[in-house]
Amino acid sequence: MSQDDLLPLFAPPLSLLLESAEDAKNSPLNEVDVLEIRDAAAVIMMSRDDFNAMAQTRGDDIDPENCWYDWQMLRRRLGRKPDLDPGAKVVFIGNDDEAFRKTITLARESLSVFRAMLADASAPQRYPLVKVRLEEPGYHANIWLLVVAHDGHGFVGRIFELPGDFTQYAVGMELTVPDSDVQDWMINDDGTLYGGYSLRYSRAAMGEAEQIAFDRHLGVSAYA
Repeated sequence: MSQDDLLPLFAPPLSLLLESAEDAKNSPLNEVDVLEIRDAAAVIMMSRDDFNAMAQTRGDDIDPENCWYDWQMLRRRLGRKPDLDPGAKVVFIGNDDEAFRKTITLARESLSVFRAMLADASAPQRYPLVKVRLEEPGYHANIWLLVVAHDGHGFVGRIFELPGDFTQYAVGMELTVPDSDVQDWMINDDGTLYGGYSLRYSRAAMGEAEQIAFDRHLGVSAYA
């Protein structure tokens, strides 16, 4: 069995560690607190079958990859105040997911719509974005870039947020993205989302409370 086949089981559960830490602090944990507690916690690596069996007996725990998000959703269920923004939930999707691959096809096929909206000076747009896959040795992720220029063949996008695992990229860096590398595009026009096919896909798999938090994080009230 390879390391990739194993899942981390926190002992004690990460949710209990965070509840105890917040009670001891007597104020809400910030994101740095939450991540430090996660990174210092004891973990047992288990097979997927054993992990699922344990989950059935002790219940679901906080997802370490969505630690901040899941903790804020748990705080809401527990009625803890103040209510904090959980941000967006990260959804990990395999390369063999045909429905997700379809979102990339839809995005590329509709780039003419995106360009027409970018060229429409009469309608103020907020944050036109393209998504691109960034890779470096040992790490890769799909990242949204703020579009600062475009032509008939591609876009120039500026990095405005970035996971800390990247070392060869930095916030503020501008990248050229040809049409063939676009993973998705979106425009948030005063709360109405255009494009964002991968976001719609991820949102469809969420529960109602998660969808509300997701929309609030994006600043979206309607999907065109």
